[in-house]
Amino acid sequence: MAAPAPQTLIDVTDPANLPKYAVTDGKAEVVRTDAGPALRLAFGHESAYPNLKLLPDPLGYATDWSRAAFLAVTVSNPTEVPVKVNVRVDSEAVKDRGRQGGTEVAPGQTVRMLLTVGGRPPIIGMRGQPPLPYPRREGDVQIVHNGVALDAKRITQMQVYLAHPDADHTLLLYKLELIPVPAPLPAAFVDRFGQYNGADWPGKLHSEDEFPKRIRNEEQYFQANPPLPDRDQYGGWKDGPQLEATGRFRVQKQAGKWWLVDPEGRLFWSSGITCVRFNAETIVAGREQYFEWLPATDNPFARFYTAPPNRRLFDFFAVNVYRKYGDDFANRFYDVTMKRLPSWGINTIGNWSAPETWRLRRVPYTLPINVPGVPMFVATSRLKAGLEKKKWFPDPFDPKFRAGLEQQLAAQAEFKGDPWLLGVFIHNELPWTLGSPWQSANQAPAGIAALCLQESDGSFQAKQALLDWLKAKYPTIADLNRAWGTQLADWETAAAPFQLTAGQRKQALADLTELERTIAEQYFRVCREALDKHFPGVLYLGCRFSGMYDRHFVEVSRKYCDVVSFNIYAELPTDRTADELAAELDFPVVIGEFHFGALDRGMFDPGLRPAKDQAERAEKYVAYTREAAAAPWCVGAHWFQYLDQPLTGRADGENYNVGFVDATDDPYPEMREAARKVNGELYGLRAGG
Repeated sequence: MAAPAPQTLIDVTDPANLPKYAVTDGKAEVVRTDAGPALRLAFGHESAYPNLKLLPDPLGYATDWSRAAFLAVTVSNPTEVPVKVNVRVDSEAVKDRGRQGGTEVAPGQTVRMLLTVGGRPPIIGMRGQPPLPYPRREGDVQIVHNGVALDAKRITQMQVYLAHPDADHTLLLYKLELIPVPAPLPAAFVDRFGQYNGADWPGKLHSEDEFPKRIRNEEQYFQANPPLPDRDQYGGWKDGPQLEATGRFRVQKQAGKWWLVDPEGRLFWSSGITCVRFNAETIVAGREQYFEWLPATDNPFARFYTAPPNRRLFDFFAVNVYRKYGDDFANRFYDVTMKRLPSWGINTIGNWSAPETWRLRRVPYTLPINVPGVPMFVATSRLKAGLEKKKWFPDPFDPKFRAGLEQQLAAQAEFKGDPWLLGVFIHNELPWTLGSPWQSANQAPAGIAALCLQESDGSFQAKQALLDWLKAKYPTIADLNRAWGTQLADWETAAAPFQLTAGQRKQALADLTELERTIAEQYFRVCREALDKHFPGVLYLGCRFSGMYDRHFVEVSRKYCDVVSFNIYAELPTDRTADELAAELDFPVVIGEFHFGALDRGMFDPGLRPAKDQAERAEKYVAYTREAAAAPWCVGAHWFQYLDQPLTGRADGENYNVGFVDATDDPYPEMREAARKVNGELYGLRAGG
């Protein structure tokens, strides 16, 4: 297929256009480079979104992009640090949001970013979209965008921007082009195995007849690659020092480094994988045309449909495992998985895994607890893959919070005395901080205390607790008004939801921080007490803070948690501040999630940390694990997740290539070999690093 000829949208290197650009927190100038003329963008980091905004007036570019497949943005990173470059296009379709996405550009790298603007309307419920049949060239990166609708006939503006930079960055912008739609697109892009039907790749399944050979090959692999020889039955360091054997997992500092200690008294570093279970249901209701095959209701495979309210789901992965192993497919799947993990050197079953894996007692596991509780408020609400995604923060002061937590723990009582239980996570990525670590010095914080005051009323126990704290510090409402710059009539007015301006939040920052501490103290104390009551002697692994977090929350959590958990999606675990906090405050950390993904095996979204292919994905996994294992503060790191996410998206639209295993239950050989290699050297690295 001949590549459609790109059409220049704007000559960004024309000096006559410089006065027509709108630049926020930056400067634009035309420069000469070895690759030709470029628009040099020197962005600062005082604003949340330094950007180059390009408006049709006065630049005079066409606003009807209906005959285009992509907006192509050619950029280069001339610096020595990676930078994520984002592109946004706005249209009349959605007034307050644009279609946007980005990619990380490595030092010295030039990429042509392709943002889909036509060809096929975005499919709701899929972050990564099916690729258009356009012949790629070296340096092309198809951006995974947010799924916002776009009226390609009525474009209103576009931007090149950075999101929440923590330092100044420089970019070189070479071209802005439109690439025409190449050809009519077939409706169905998913084959009967749940794979993409528009490409071929190593390891793609073409027939059920391949399953017996795959089974034989893996049995031979297990014979050639038994569990690592330096491990005891729990995966601890058999050749390391013998410490006190307590029959349970515990944590202690040994020779200046934090370690887990397994039930036999051996040093243990937790190399884990999350979501070890059947975990690939996807929405088919209203999207039937995208699938080559779906079973009729009288087909034996119809057992793999589920029908929660307002939608019908189907699990291609479960179907493939059934095809592979037969009627006893579930037991055989878990049995094979429990052979895979020790063979790969994986010694921990991470969060959200199936109880079937715990009951086998062949690999240590973590127990996830999610408390339904009483919502305090909707902390965040946004679109994800065209679907609304909300996050709630529970009210830890409400007695129903403690009751719900104890109920959930009591329901798992069969595991409380199990020596294979490594520890318990309670919740995941609660929205402790809503923007404040990402915001620059001249922006006001917006954390859970401010939102509790603004969004909840006196019926919430948390609101009452915050008001009690304020009343103890400020004898009258006038005193509070003077301190915060507010104009509240009385304490009864304060008990109702009231808004704080950005200036007031800045003025009240010290108090808001203490109020956040008050919430955190109550939350972690209740969790600790409930765990000690129902799971005495079991490690409390925390709440899995998401990538950005405020110090005061971490300081409180370390008082109550045996190990503090962070989900650190970065090239290396030290690219976030968890290491600095752990070193300063001297506490152990388990990394609850990290991953890397690529698009060379038929998947549509690389996840939160992209790699160019499976080989680089494996290399990034090794580098990350090595650095984590050598860090004195880190006692483990858990990969997210065991399976690839479904091609057409899970419930919230994620469809990442982040599995060790693909949609047909076939391990990625690159990841398998990387895991066995790095885990084989893990204990020597940690002891001597």
